[in-house]
Amino acid sequence: MDLLSPFLQTDAASPRLTTYTDAGRMELSAATLANWAAKGGNLMAGQLGLSPGDVVVLDAPTDWMPAALVVGCWRAGVAVCSPPSPAAASAAALMTTDPDAHLDWDGDILQLSTDPFGRGVAEAGGDVEFGVTDLSPELRVQGDRYAGPETGEEAVLLHTVDGEPVTGADLRRRASEAFEPGIRSVTGPWADTDGLVTALLPLFAAGSVVVSTDDAPERLAHLAATELGTVSATRR
Repeated sequence: MDLLSPFLQTDAASPRLTTYTDAGRMELSAATLANWAAKGGNLMAGQLGLSPGDVVVLDAPTDWMPAALVVGCWRAGVAVCSPPSPAAASAAALMTTDPDAHLDWDGDILQLSTDPFGRGVAEAGGDVEFGVTDLSPELRVQGDRYAGPETGEEAVLLHTVDGEPVTGADLRRRASEAFEPGIRSVTGPWADTDGLVTALLPLFAAGSVVVSTDDAPERLAHLAATELGTVSATRR
């Protein structure tokens, strides 16, 4: 599903994903997020050989890279889920910042870096175990234009922790019920992939997302004032 084309046609330069973490503030415009999504989609469809309908498990803390990769999975029609989801049992790959927490995983393991500028784990001085793919270097060499199969809103984009398949149309409907068009939503951190997808819902309403790992009410109120946004009470 191509979520970002409308933004590129109308306002490619405005921020669509902004994160506040211990490493600081990172902002991705529509054009930058679309670039990362294209690379992620090409990695899924090309290098990993995944097809629309396949599932990838994501286990990563709140940061811009996991969010961009989710949008990249959707570009290729690949659904995401958290490790507890029943869909994880048949997933094709695992994206995680902590491979040691998934020693029983039998498929491809892609290790996400927590470097704020997207450097690979090894490039940032960390260790990558044998059999684990350092994701960032593989992602950077992918094409800036998505070259895989196209899917629409009927594609399943999320398998929830409870086992519910959720399509792009479902997410757009949920966004229209929760947000005014064009909202700049300010939220705290997500607890799992279900929460990450909920945090991204404003993108389905022509909006933008600000996510902070500090969810103290006064912090979110300050960010809402700084970012000219609205604190979102939607469950994460």
